Amino acid sequence: MTLIRLQDDGLDTLDFDLLIVDALSLERLREPIMQRREEAGLVVLPVLVLTSQNPGGKARLPEALGDWVDDVLRVPTTGLELRARVANLLRLRALSQRQYEAHDATRRDLSGLSRALRTLNACNEIMLRKTTEEGLLDAICRIITQFEEYSLAWVGFLEDSTGSEKTSNIRKVAISGPAAQYARRALIQVGEGARGQGPVGRAIAIGETHIVADLAHDPRVEPWRDDMAAWGLGAAIALPLKPSAGPAGVLSVYSAHSGDFDCQVRELLERLAANLTFGLDKLHLDRERERQAEEIRQLAYHDPLTGLPNRRFLLQQFQQDHMGRMAEGETPKAAAVLFIDINDFKLVNDALGHVAGDNMLRSVSQRIQGTLREGDWVTRQGGDEFIVIMMDQPRRPPGPEDAEASVKRLAQAAETLAARIIQILRRPFDIEGFSHRIGASIGISLFPHYSADPESVISQADAAMYQTKQAGNGIAFYSPQTAQRRQRRFTLEARLHHALEHEEFSLHYQPLWETATGRVVGVEALLRWQDSEGARISPGEFIPVAEEIGLIGPIGDWVLRTAARQIAQWRRDGLGLYMSVNLAVSQLQGPDAARHIADLAAAGGAAPEWWSLEVTEDMLMHDVESVEHSMRELSALGFRFALDDFGRGYSSLARLQSLPLHTLKIDKLFVDELASNERGDSIIAAITDMARNLSMETLAEGIETDAQRARLVDLGCRWGQGFWLSAARPPEDIPPLVEAAIAES
Repeated sequence: MTLIRLQDDGLDTLDFDLLIVDALSLERLREPIMQRREEAGLVVLPVLVLTSQNPGGKARLPEALGDWVDDVLRVPTTGLELRARVANLLRLRALSQRQYEAHDATRRDLSGLSRALRTLNACNEIMLRKTTEEGLLDAICRIITQFEEYSLAWVGFLEDSTGSEKTSNIRKVAISGPAAQYARRALIQVGEGARGQGPVGRAIAIGETHIVADLAHDPRVEPWRDDMAAWGLGAAIALPLKPSAGPAGVLSVYSAHSGDFDCQVRELLERLAANLTFGLDKLHLDRERERQAEEIRQLAYHDPLTGLPNRRFLLQQFQQDHMGRMAEGETPKAAAVLFIDINDFKLVNDALGHVAGDNMLRSVSQRIQGTLREGDWVTRQGGDEFIVIMMDQPRRPPGPEDAEASVKRLAQAAETLAARIIQILRRPFDIEGFSHRIGASIGISLFPHYSADPESVISQADAAMYQTKQAGNGIAFYSPQTAQRRQRRFTLEARLHHALEHEEFSLHYQPLWETATGRVVGVEALLRWQDSEGARISPGEFIPVAEEIGLIGPIGDWVLRTAARQIAQWRRDGLGLYMSVNLAVSQLQGPDAARHIADLAAAGGAAPEWWSLEVTEDMLMHDVESVEHSMRELSALGFRFALDDFGRGYSSLARLQSLPLHTLKIDKLFVDELASNERGDSIIAAITDMARNLSMETLAEGIETDAQRARLVDLGCRWGQGFWLSAARPPEDIPPLVEAAIAES
């Protein structure tokens, strides 16, 4: 015990455990004594008063005793009693000190527990509201520090390896608190190095919570100790985050007080970390669902190859705009619908492959987009078809009396746009190092002038496109007649199936003869169709339809079987003719195509050397390898091949030389020019010379006059076909025709 003698009235600078005063000083020091006892709070600061035995010193003591005086000792007294009184008062102070410390510890524990519990509840509420991972983590860290008075909170996740397989950095994604700058600057890792062995690194590596109760002395935080001290950090807890997707992470919380984060606080914060992990997983699941939903929407409403909207999206937008305007009592906004089909696109696919075809379609879509104005739409219908919606954008609103002029103006604008699209598509496409040119057929319909139903207008434009594709023109507008022709086409499909099933087809035969003598050497089988009602349908009308609907193969088989039986019959009757038959490209495709043709001929009793199988130059561009393989197989069996309509296609000399061709059939177009100018002479002479050099024969088609025949003889064309001798005849007319030609020659 230290004895201090007061030299003045002040107690402010003294540090003591027991105050012993006499009765005279008691009144004088009353206020300072009461102030010091009040400042001591729950810790007792004992006061012992020494008083004399005379009655005058007793007046105020009973009032003060128990209030701000703890004991009174009358003097004189013995030393033993004085020591006992002093010891009792000091024990009283020590007991109150221990009680205060226990109370303070309990208070601090309850405060930390309450703070952790409030943090847990507040963070759980945040997790229900936040819709992004960044927002959730920022809010959690901010609540921990701003509302619960922790010094620092941050969340980080593992990055990829830093170059060493044993060390990875922690990427901090959310930081909050007065010591945030420390976290931003600190390098924290997971691994074997010193900076990877701290509580954060261990928490992630092992997946367990790590607590440092005293940052000032714990060796695990040695690399960061000075910085932590500078920022006033006393304790830390590292809580692992283990989301189901993505890298592992950590929630780190720092307190300014050492000794924080006891067992109960730890349990609550671990619950917070578990809930945060659940929240991250939920957000990830929500994002994945949104991504999948968006992908489904993208697939449902967009073309995956070009990225353009598809027909479904177009109709939805078109109908929403139309119905919205109708609901508001407005006039539907007029528009032109352009249905675009790429001509001969299949040739690119067949010759260069689907990858090249896909690249061309992407380029086509980009070119079409480049021709449009703001507010116009382009979609991919599918295959090589595109739809453009050109919205009407008049410079001034037309009045009711201008309806006809409005339609005319919209039609002119649509035609201008269609012409621009055709022109831009005619520019060469550079595909796999080759330059390709394509054309387009475009049908146009006007909304709502031809129909107020968007899907009907698109179908009308499709019908107009089909019309222009058949006619060979670039642009066609829809009209009621277009619909009638389209209806006839659909009716034709059903009638074709009926015709094949009920054998309404027949073959007529046009003689092939020697130009110099007129001697008939063969016939070309030409398909004819007269339906059950007696109507004759032109091959030019039904053959393209048969090709489109897949009937050309069965019809071609019927032609081969019928022609085989006929040539076999004529041969048995002594007519030494050969049979020429046109093949469709599908008949030469596939590994068994050649064997199938040979079997059909043999089944009818016809030998291979009696045949001339005609192909066109365009056919040779389809599925090149398969077609050429079939031709070579048939040639090896004895079949001969003729190239029909030569001069109108795109054959190269190298291609002609490589194929097993026997005859070049000169197109009628050049025969017609023989009498009108010298150009026909030059072309036919060039063709015959080329054929001779390639060891081929030439046969001129469409010979109608004797002058043409004679000129062809002079130019070296040995064989001919045309009305000069005869049109196509039914089979019974051929024998007398052959005999008459022999007699005349």
